[in-house]
Amino acid sequence: MRRTADLWTFFTLFTACAVASALFGLLYHFDNKYTTAAPLSQDGAAVLTAQDGTGSGEITWLVQGWEFYPDQLLGPGETGRDAQSVSIGQYFSFAAFHGDGSPHGAGTYRLTVRGDGIYTMLLPEVFSACAVYAGGEQIAASGSVAPYVPQIRDLVFSFEVHGETELLIQTANYTHYYSGVTYPPAVGTGEAVSRLIAVRMLFYGFLAFTSLALALFAAVIWFGTRKTGASGENFWLGILGLSFSLRVCYPFIHMLGSSGQSAAYVLENTMAALGLFCIVRTVSLLCLETGSLAERVLTGIAGGFVAVAGVFPLWMTTGLPGFVPVYGQILYWYKAAAAVAMTVLVLCRSVKRSSGQERLLLAGLLAYAVSLVFHALCLGRYEPAYTGWYEEWGTYFLILCFAARMALKNMEILRENRRLNEHLQEEIARKTESLSRLLEERRLLLSAFAHDLKTPVTSIHTFTRLVEMDSAGLDEESRQYLDVIRRKTAEIQEQLSTLREFTRFDSAPPSFEPLDLCGLLREFCAANEPDVDACGLSLELQTGDGRPVMVYGDRQKLTSVLQNLVFNAVSFTPEGGCIRLSLGRKEGFAVLRVEDNGAGIAQEDLPYIFDRLFTHRPQEDGSGMGLFLVKSVVTEHKGTIEADSEPGKGSAFTIRLPLLT
Repeated sequence: MRRTADLWTFFTLFTACAVASALFGLLYHFDNKYTTAAPLSQDGAAVLTAQDGTGSGEITWLVQGWEFYPDQLLGPGETGRDAQSVSIGQYFSFAAFHGDGSPHGAGTYRLTVRGDGIYTMLLPEVFSACAVYAGGEQIAASGSVAPYVPQIRDLVFSFEVHGETELLIQTANYTHYYSGVTYPPAVGTGEAVSRLIAVRMLFYGFLAFTSLALALFAAVIWFGTRKTGASGENFWLGILGLSFSLRVCYPFIHMLGSSGQSAAYVLENTMAALGLFCIVRTVSLLCLETGSLAERVLTGIAGGFVAVAGVFPLWMTTGLPGFVPVYGQILYWYKAAAAVAMTVLVLCRSVKRSSGQERLLLAGLLAYAVSLVFHALCLGRYEPAYTGWYEEWGTYFLILCFAARMALKNMEILRENRRLNEHLQEEIARKTESLSRLLEERRLLLSAFAHDLKTPVTSIHTFTRLVEMDSAGLDEESRQYLDVIRRKTAEIQEQLSTLREFTRFDSAPPSFEPLDLCGLLREFCAANEPDVDACGLSLELQTGDGRPVMVYGDRQKLTSVLQNLVFNAVSFTPEGGCIRLSLGRKEGFAVLRVEDNGAGIAQEDLPYIFDRLFTHRPQEDGSGMGLFLVKSVVTEHKGTIEADSEPGKGSAFTIRLPLLT
C-alpha cells in the first residue's frame, strides 16, 4: 500500500512538471511576440507586411532595430548623441543607463519602418508618459512628456507608410519603477489589431470572472461552515480567488487608461503578494501544527511581504529610486523560495499520508513553481501576444487545483454526513422500536398490576365493612383501627382507578384525520347539555361565522379533552352558573376557549394545574390526572393550552391547534 502511494506521488510530480513544461513551451513558440517579430532589412529598417489584402490577418511585432537615446527628448529629424541599439523588452527601465540605478528619466526611441499602405499600431502601456510621431507628425500621446504628466494606457492609432517612414517615441518617467517602451508594439490591419485586443480581453476576462466565481463559491461554503472551526481552507481559497481576480484586471485598466501614477501597479503587486500569502496559509493549515514556530515564521514572512508590496512602492520610486532593481529581484526570489518551500511541505505530507487531495495540491504547487522557472529563463525573450504570462498561468492552475481539492473534500464531507445520517436514522429507528417495546411492556405491567390488586383490595374493603357492621364485640380502639383500614383501602382503590385510567389512555393508538372542530363542538354540546342542565348550569356555544374550522386530529381524544374541561368546570361552578365554549381563528391556529364563572383557581396554583396528580377538588375526591391528560393530548396535536383565572370570578382554558392547510 505504501509503495503504491509513493508511485502515485511520483507520477503526480512527473505529470505536473511535464504538463506545465509542455504548456509553457507551446506558449513560448506559438504565443510569443518575439517569435513573430518584424524582420529587419540590411539597412536596419523594419519590414512591414504589405496591406494589399494578402496579409490582413497577420500581426507583426516591432521588437528589433530601435535606436534609443537615454535622457534625451528628440523631435522628428533631430540627431542625438550616445545612441544605443536596443530591442524592446531588453531593458525594463532606465536604471541600466544611470550610475545610481534610478529608473527615472526620459528617452527617445527611433525606428525606420518600410511598407506600403495604412497600418494600425497597438502600443502597450508605456511608463509613464509618451508621445508618438510618424512621418514627422505627432499621431498619439499618453499623458505629457514635458511638462511631465503621467498617464499609463494602451494606445491604438493608424499611420500611412509608402516606402520608408520614421517612427519616433518620446518617453518620460519620474513616478514608476518601469520606464520607457517595455512591451513590443503590434502592427497590422485594423481588423487584425482589433481581433488581438478582443482575444486578449476575453482571456483575461475569463481568468477574472472564473476566479471570482470560485471565490464566491468558497465564501458561501466558508460562511456555512465557519462555526465548525474546519473551514479555514475555504476562507483562504476565497481570498486567493478574489486577489487573483483583481490582479488580472490590469489589461482593462490599461486599455481605458490610468492617471493614478503607480496606484494600479501597487494594486496588482499587492494582490499578487496577498495571493501568495493565501497559498502559504492554506499549506500551513494542512502541513504544520497550528501555533508552531514554523507556522508563525512562514505566516509572518508572507504577511510582511503583503505589507511591503502595498506600502513600499508608493514612496520607493520617489524616495529611493536606486533600490528599484534590487526590490524587483527580492520579490522574484521571495516568490521562488515560497513556491519551493510550499512544494516541499506538501511533498513531505504526501509521503506520510498520500491521498488524491494532497496530490492535487502538489500538482498545483509544482505547476506554479515551474511557471516561475520559465519566467526567469525566458526573461526578455518571451512576452505573450494573446494570452497571459507564465506566472499568471501557474497561479490560475494552482487556484483550479485548490478548488478541485476543496470540491473533493466537500464531497467527502457530504458522503460522510449522508452515511452518518443513514446510520443515525437506523439508530433512531432501533432506539424507537426498543423504547416502544419498553413502553408497551410497562403499560401491560401496570395494567396487570392494577387488575391483580383490584380483587384483594376489594376483598379487604368488603370484609372491613362486614366487621364494622357486626361491631357488638368491638371496643373503641378496634373501631378506630378498622376506620383507618377502610380509609387507606379507599385511597388504594382511588390510586388503582387512576392507574387504570392512565394505562387506558396511554394504550389508545392515535387516529388522526382531517376534523372540523366546529362540528365536533356542536356534537359535544348536543350530547352533554342535558347533563350540564341537570347540575343547574347552562352550556353555551359560540362558533363565530359557523364556517368549518379544520384541524388534523383524533376525534375521540379531543372529545375527551372537552369532557375533562367542561366537567371540571361543572365541579367548581355554583348552581345557576354558565359554561361557555367559543371557537375562532388567529394567525394560522384554531383557538378554542372553555370558560366558566365559578370559583376560579388561586394564582399560586395556576403553574401546577397541568402537573400529574395535582388536584384541588373538594374533599380530595379527584385523581389529579384530568388536566395532565388534557395537556398531553393537546401537545400530541402540536398545540398549546393556557389557563387564566381569577378567584371568585371563574376560569378560562385556551387551546390553540394548527389549522389544516
